[in-house]
Formats: sequence, C-alpha cells, structure tokens
Amino acid sequence: MMNELVHTNADGTPTTTTEIIAAGTGLQHASVIKLIRTNLTDFEEFGRVGFEIQTFETAGGPQTREVAVLNREHAMFAMTMFRNNAVVIEFKKALIRAFTEMEKRLAAPVIDGASITRMELIQIAMNAETERLQLEAKNKELEPKAEAYDSFLDATGKYSVGNVGKMLGIGQNKLFRELRNRGVFIASGSKRNTPYQKYMHHFEVIPHEFEKKNGDFGCSYTTYVQPSGIDFIRKKLGFERIDPPLPGVDKREAGAA
Repeated sequence: MMNELVHTNADGTPTTTTEIIAAGTGLQHASVIKLIRTNLTDFEEFGRVGFEIQTFETAGGPQTREVAVLNREHAMFAMTMFRNNAVVIEFKKALIRAFTEMEKRLAAPVIDGASITRMELIQIAMNAETERLQLEAKNKELEPKAEAYDSFLDATGKYSVGNVGKMLGIGQNKLFRELRNRGVFIASGSKRNTPYQKYMHHFEVIPHEFEKKNGDFGCSYTTYVQPSGIDFIRKKLGFERIDPPLPGVDKREAGAA
C-alpha cells in the first residue's frame, strides 16, 4: 500500500496527490482540491503546488478533473486541516511512513557489488545505522508534542477556543477579546464571538437551539477552532510559536523550562 501512496516526480521529489489523499481519508476529492486552492498561498510557503488534469473513466464515458501534486510538507499541512477520526488518523500514519520509506529508498546509494571494498561496505552499513538512529530519535522527539496537541481535543475531535488559549498561555475571555479586536470574531449581536465569513474556513460554528422563558425559541452558537486555525490565531496575535505543555507536566514547570 505504501508504494501506492507516494511516488516521485520528474526531479526525484517524493510526492502524493489530492486524489490519493481523498481516497485514503474518505473525503470527496472536490473538497480536498478546494481546500488546496483556498489556502494556496499558505501551501506554497512549502514550495510550488503542481496541478494536473487527469482523465478517469465513468459510466458515462471518460471525464477529466484537476489534481494537485503535493510534496511531504504540502501533504502534512493538508492533513492538519482535516477533522480527526479513526480513518483520517490511520491514513496520516500510513502517509508519513510512505514518505519516509520513499525518502530512505532515494537516499540509499547504488552499490556496485563488483567494485566495492569490504571497508566501503562497512562504512555504508554504519551510515545507514546512523541515519536510522537519527530518524528514531526525531520521531521520539515529535511524539510527545503530538500527544500534547491531542490532549487539547475535546470528545468530538475539535479544539475549543478555551483550549487554544491554553496552548498560547492566555485565558479564554482574553482570547475572545483579542480576536474581536482584530476583526476575526463578530463583536456584538446574536453571533458575537463567531468568525466573520472570510475567516470561517479556520473555524467551525455549531448552532444550538434553546427555549426562552416566554416559550419562544432562540439560537446560540459555539465556536470551535479547526487545526489550521491554531496557527492562524498564533500569527494574528503575534506569538512566535505555540508550545503546549506536555501531558503530565505542570504548566508552571513548562513555563520555567
């Protein structure tokens, strides 16, 4: 399966496509390609995104569609924008492994068994082991950070505004106020503390119907932050980074580190 997820382009760079990502996550391809197009400026901070027209067969005959070709960073950035569920999480892991496997394969030297010396063979083996240990150490370094982010997810797999505030080290009310002051959230009315339409793709707003004392029905709204919204808020507020405390680490200890 891994070889089916990642391929190399003309210059030898490992890539995947929106078509592969859509199939792996169970999302509509139209939704995935729209996500790339909508956030293209952000994606191209990690290199140019390629677009291709591919032909596919349908019951009504051949059809064409636009497909985006993504490098590792593009693909990982896209995956942060999807809501976590069991299918998405498993595909994320498979995609990371597929990129790592392809990169290791491309980095492996082509060995001419007829001319290589015993010492050169030993050196190649030592280099491969060093790279393996470095990769293993990097993965161990990243795992606690990923667990830290996951610890802020609520039961539905979303980030509340209050929990994003905890990541930044500020209270929920202050974060709401800052986002209102910066024109991200609506400041008054029935939709107070919900995002303006142009920022809606970074958030999710859940309406709640309730009955008033006079018997009428009203509607309130709860704003949640999409994964892409976490970094968006960080930039809006001018924080250099988001560094949530690791699970089991007291926040005061983390701040003193």
